[in-house]
Amino acid sequence: MFKKPSPLVRLICSCLFYFGGLLGASFLLSGCEVSTNNNRFIVEQWHKQDLEAHLARWLAVAPTPSGLLLGSFDRRWQAVSSQGGDLTTHSRLIFTMVKGYEHSGDKRYLEVAVRGAEFLLDRFHDPQYGGFFSRVEGDGKVLNAGKNTYGHAFALLALSHVARVTKDEKFRAAALSAWEDINNHLRDSSGGFRPDAPRDFGPSSSLRNQNPVMHMFEALLALIDATGDPRALAGAQSVGNFVLYKLLEGQPDGGACIPEWYDEHWKALPTKDKGGYIDLGHQFEWSHLLATSESRGLPALYGAAADRLLSYGVKLGYDDIDGGVFNRLYPDGSIDRDKYWWQQAEGLHALLVAASRSQRRDLWRRYEQTLELVKEQFIDEMNGGWKLAAKRTCESGRCGAEQPEPYHMVAMHSAALELSKPVR
Repeated sequence: MFKKPSPLVRLICSCLFYFGGLLGASFLLSGCEVSTNNNRFIVEQWHKQDLEAHLARWLAVAPTPSGLLLGSFDRRWQAVSSQGGDLTTHSRLIFTMVKGYEHSGDKRYLEVAVRGAEFLLDRFHDPQYGGFFSRVEGDGKVLNAGKNTYGHAFALLALSHVARVTKDEKFRAAALSAWEDINNHLRDSSGGFRPDAPRDFGPSSSLRNQNPVMHMFEALLALIDATGDPRALAGAQSVGNFVLYKLLEGQPDGGACIPEWYDEHWKALPTKDKGGYIDLGHQFEWSHLLATSESRGLPALYGAAADRLLSYGVKLGYDDIDGGVFNRLYPDGSIDRDKYWWQQAEGLHALLVAASRSQRRDLWRRYEQTLELVKEQFIDEMNGGWKLAAKRTCESGRCGAEQPEPYHMVAMHSAALELSKPVR
C-alpha cells in the first residue's frame, strides 16, 4: 500500500502545491504529484492504486460460471456459504466490472460485465409481470419474487453502463424497458417510489425511504449517458423535481437536508423513537449527484441544491477534528458519531466534485483530511480491501466481519481520476 509521507515531505509538497498552482508547473517529489490541471490537490496515484486493488480482487472472486456475481465474502475473501443472488449486489458488481474495463482496458472485466448483464436479463427478469426478482440462485431458481425498488435502481444503473460501453442495442433497449417498468409500476401518487411491491406490482402499504429515490436518480443519469433518450432526461428531471419540491420543502436552512424515512405521504418521521433520522452520508451522496446533473441537461438550480446539501453535511455531519463523515443525525440534534466505509467514500466523492467546481481551499482541506483517515483506519493492510468501520466504531463492537462491496469506493476513485485529468 502507499506509504504515508513524513511531515517534512508533506510540508514540502504543500509548498509545491501552492507555488505549482501559481506557476502552472508540474512537480514530482517522494510520491507527491501535482498536475497542471486545476485539481492539483487530488492524490491521483493513491486513487489509482486503491482502485486497481479493488478491481483485481473482485474480478478474482465475484464471477461464477453461470454469470451470477457474488458479493458476500469474509475478511479473508472466503465466500460466505449459502448465498443466493441478490439483485442489488449483482447489479453493483456489474457496474464495478464496467469501471474496471474502462480504467484498465482489460477485456476480462467487460466479459464478466456482459455475462452479468445477460444473467440479469435471463434470470432476474420477470417474464410474466416485468421488472426484476429480488433474489435468485445461480441456476435461475427464484428465491424471492418480490419487486424491490432499491434493487431495480441498481439493475437500471448496471444495464445503462453496459449499454453505454458496449453500444449494444439489446442492452440499450433493456435499460429503457427497465425504466418503463419502474416508472409505470413503482412510482407512487406523490411522484416518489414505493420501496417494494409484490411480484405483480400490486398495491403495497409501507413507509417511504429516500434511498431508492437517490439511486434511481443516479441510474437515470447513467441512462441519459447511455441513450440520450428524452424519456431518460424527463425521468431524471421528474425525480430531481420531486426531491427539490417535495423532500427538501420545509426542511431547515432553506431546504438543506433530506431526511431518510417518511410516512406514506412523504412526511418525514418526526422523532428518533419513531424511526426518524438524517443519514449524513446520503447528504454528501445527493450533493455530488445533483452537482453533476447539469452537464446532462438538467436544471442549473439542482447545483444550488447540491451546495446547500453539502454545506449542511459539512456543518453537522463532518468531523473537523479527525476527518470523515459521521453516521446519523437525529431530530433532537444528537449525532451518531460512528463512521462506516461508504460514508467516507461518498464524503470524498462529494468533496472532490464540489472542490473541483469551486476550488475552495476549505473543501480541499477536508478532502485531504478524510483521505488520511481512510488510509490510517479503513485500509485493511492484512487482508486487502477496506474495513467496514473506523477504529472507534470497531472498538465499540460494530465493525462487522465481511468485506464491504466495492461500489462506493469504485465510483469515488473513478470520479477522482476523471477529475484529475489535465484540462486542455
